[in-house]
Amino acid sequence: MKNKFIATFSLTFVFILFTYINSQAQSHPKGYLSITTSGSRVMQRNAHSGIISLDYNHYLSDSWMIGTSIVGDWEKENGINQPFKSSVAIYGTYLFGKNKHWGIGGGYAKDIVSGSDFKLGNDYIDGFIMYFIPIGNIGYICPRVGYVHDIQDQEQSISAGVSFSIPIGK
Repeated sequence: MKNKFIATFSLTFVFILFTYINSQAQSHPKGYLSITTSGSRVMQRNAHSGIISLDYNHYLSDSWMIGTSIVGDWEKENGINQPFKSSVAIYGTYLFGKNKHWGIGGGYAKDIVSGSDFKLGNDYIDGFIMYFIPIGNIGYICPRVGYVHDIQDQEQSISAGVSFSIPIGK
């Protein structure tokens, strides 16, 4: 057990050290703070959602970012409003293309609020692709499309939206 701890600690330390060294040589900010609005359509039933999220993405290297989000979801099924849901999400994004303006990624989310109650709920996995459009020196507008799978209810959704991202730190 002690050897596993030492090995895990050593690998974690090396990962953090390389991430730090790499971040010192990067020409981009440490991360981005974003607000995202989107809509989604559940494919198994007559339901759609309006979604807003607050996101933070942090560079691990020139091509990789990790992120976290707080998400608000207002769903309508058959024209009837459903209880408000909120979730937290973690995800990774790989940046590619000329000037790294394309991103593809995926992650995991967990419902934490249903209606007005704090309540752990469903789990989700998702994938997305996005494009970063520079807005002068202010930040980026990022159109995106994605796929979401609800693990418990076995439902799939298609989503489309846009983010506005501003750089944080240097």
